[in-house]
Amino acid sequence: MLYMPKFNKKALIVEDDEQLRGVMVSKLGEVYEVLQAGDGEEAVERIIDKIPDVILLDLLLPKLDGFKVLDRLRSYPDKKIASIPVVVLSNLWSDKDILQAKSLKVEEYFVKAHTDLNDVVLRLKKILEAA
Repeated sequence: MLYMPKFNKKALIVEDDEQLRGVMVSKLGEVYEVLQAGDGEEAVERIIDKIPDVILLDLLLPKLDGFKVLDRLRSYPDKKIASIPVVVLSNLWSDKDILQAKSLKVEEYFVKAHTDLNDVVLRLKKILEAA
């Protein structure tokens, strides 16, 4: 399927692994504006400043973990920001972690070790196309 550029749609990739973040940016960057954050504090700043249409979020992050990022996002007073769709891509895969993330209204939860990145990209594109 050919995607026409829609740079009016923004994705935020929150990942402390620069190589993985770079792969995700290159996979989405041809079609969408892609913002990046390497830690949780930077993620919160980008979310409030740029208001992305979707967020790909790691949970194991420096400075502020992904659960705290989600909690701040979901409790933000501006409903446009509080309702941004989030897809989690993490190495945390216990039932407790997955349930905690889902209680914070994530769209999808992918475990890095068990996931093809193309599946993550397809899910993000579906969310962006619907935005």
